[in-house]
Amino acid sequence: MKKILFPTDFSDTANNALVYALRMAENQNATLFVLHAYEMPVISATANPVMVQDVYKTIELSNFENFKDQVPQIRDIAKKHNLDHVPMHFILEEGFLNTILKKRVKEEKIDLVVMGTNGNSGLDKKLLGSNTANAISSLDIPVLSIPHDAIFDGVDSIAFSTLFKTQDKAILDKLIPIAKGFGATVKCVHVSTTKNKIDPAVVKSWEENYKGEPVKFFVVESNDIEKAIFDFLDEENIDLLVSITRSRNFFEKLFTSSMTKKLSYHNYVPVLAFHEE
Repeated sequence: MKKILFPTDFSDTANNALVYALRMAENQNATLFVLHAYEMPVISATANPVMVQDVYKTIELSNFENFKDQVPQIRDIAKKHNLDHVPMHFILEEGFLNTILKKRVKEEKIDLVVMGTNGNSGLDKKLLGSNTANAISSLDIPVLSIPHDAIFDGVDSIAFSTLFKTQDKAILDKLIPIAKGFGATVKCVHVSTTKNKIDPAVVKSWEENYKGEPVKFFVVESNDIEKAIFDFLDEENIDLLVSITRSRNFFEKLFTSSMTKKLSYHNYVPVLAFHEE
């Protein structure tokens, strides 16, 4: 993991997520690409062409001046958290955020996207809710979403939701170096339902395979998978939830207000979403 992309609108939510992005970049010895995207307004086709051109130039200049003013503040945040040694590149681009994300991920060969989410204003209007789920599903790389109320205080416990599939090992293998960088333990959790029981021999096999690594395994009995996962976050003091996007259903529920209200501790637990390999 050498390149991390961080979209920002310079809001408090984004600035909070910036700390996580910087920490992850430090953990992986990666470069952080800071992206600010802005959209041009739609102006009536009957408007005077000269006036339209002037409006667009004014908006572009305004965004450039704002971006130029914000860069030192981002560097100040990095310095405040002793992260000013992390290399950063700054990008200002006009267009729809999700379109630009996909373009930049491809052009810059980005390994991870980190973004802030809230639900009230600013960046969350582009990223929270279905748009966050869309970003997770449309990008081929992992996406780390940081809730507004998350406060970085180290990463000691990482929860990894697994079905004990062979493909899950590839994700776990990527998590272990990240966990070691933070001095954290990966807690693999599987929710065993009445209809889908896990063979204890499979769990034993995984335990043997990862013997000596900072990995623990938990099997939780429940027919309410989402609630069981979030109860686990609470009980195990999880700092980061890692899950695999086998389907959009879980993440659509995760980023809807009803689920967020029901599972209040999601408000401070970041979610790292990987695609099934």
